[in-house]
Amino acid sequence: MSSLFKKSLVATSLSLLAVQAHSAGFQVSETSVSGLGRAFAGEAAIADNAAVGARNAAALTRFNTTAFSGGLSIIDPDVHADVSPAVSGGLDTEAKDIAPTEYVPNLHIIHPINDKLVVGFSAFSNFGLSTDYPKDFYAGSIAGSTELVTMNFNPNIAYKINEQWSIGAGISAIYADAELKRQKGALSLQAPPNGLGGNATDQVAKLAGDGWGFGWNLGVLWEIDEDNRFGLSYRAQSDITLDGDYTDGTGLQTGTPNKKVSGELDLNLPEIIEFSGFHQLNQQFAVHYSAMYIGWDSFKELKATGSGCTVTNGVCFQKEENWDNSWRYALGGTYTMDKNWAFRAGYAYDESPVPAKTRTLSIPDSDRHWWSLGATYTANDNLSIDAGFAYLDGDKVNGNERLSSTSATSATDFSAGGDAYIYGLQLNYLF
Repeated sequence: MSSLFKKSLVATSLSLLAVQAHSAGFQVSETSVSGLGRAFAGEAAIADNAAVGARNAAALTRFNTTAFSGGLSIIDPDVHADVSPAVSGGLDTEAKDIAPTEYVPNLHIIHPINDKLVVGFSAFSNFGLSTDYPKDFYAGSIAGSTELVTMNFNPNIAYKINEQWSIGAGISAIYADAELKRQKGALSLQAPPNGLGGNATDQVAKLAGDGWGFGWNLGVLWEIDEDNRFGLSYRAQSDITLDGDYTDGTGLQTGTPNKKVSGELDLNLPEIIEFSGFHQLNQQFAVHYSAMYIGWDSFKELKATGSGCTVTNGVCFQKEENWDNSWRYALGGTYTMDKNWAFRAGYAYDESPVPAKTRTLSIPDSDRHWWSLGATYTANDNLSIDAGFAYLDGDKVNGNERLSSTSATSATDFSAGGDAYIYGLQLNYLF
């Protein structure tokens, strides 16, 4: 993997999820559509369907019959980025709709063994992104196109200690697949050594790789009574090594232009701690809330290595990140109108882990606000359908980034920002 690979794959590939308007950093929150409608407030405590398996294993004990939930969230971002060079050289300096529409599925099942022991399985995504800049974009060497897909396969087990306390645990097998392409952009405007020459659309880097990682999770549920409960869950840090092929379009890392070599990149997915509360105020109204801690301080650097990067002693790229830990706060409410219809709403504030002084065009992360609405239609005692909608309002941010570490004149100012709309539909069934 090359310098451009590493910089793009992790810095852009992983972090641009933030630009795509999911959760801050490169986290994805869409583990359930019912949760989407309340901005994911109270997720570790509510347990209104089988999707709770992705947030708190202990809450599986809330089910006394087999339960299934399956849903799909559609994320429609409206994200743009602009650069402000002194001289553009006729290249495109504005990029609109850089984050394509994406589809995030989830599937969950819970099965009681007896009145104390419950098992479950969830398949969902916690991290991912997709971005696509114009091929003639001025900052093509740090933008280009990037796609990262992850899937978490998470079996869980829960035990009900007594009427008030339950505990749970699980393990995760996490699959990650990434593909990245980068173009010369402004580096084509000057000949070597200050630039690369050629055409702006010339490809300088291409990477395709995948890998597996493993993790674990713990949870506890405290049911004060039928109307009041608290949930606390912990998901450990997971490390994934992405193995793949890197094509060095310039030869700066391998010594030969367009040479394909093998390489690897270690990706650290942060630990997550979530505390939630649920309170049924009366027969119709309930309130719920969450505070989530994400341990982004584990994301200290991006380092890609490969024996084929002979020019740079096997280190294809190394970039300091030093992200900060962050918090996500959510508050929501549910109104049960009758036996068929329930409506919900929520608000969340999502902190960015990226320090302003180290923000780059590939990681233009910012704080964001969630505004959500949702509804559930209960057809009968077994079947219900959830619908959810969220509007994400992201702050506009500014920064400055160097297009090449070897050129003294290739830094450029940039601004980035945008909003997103998330729609979801989910089916729940009790057997």
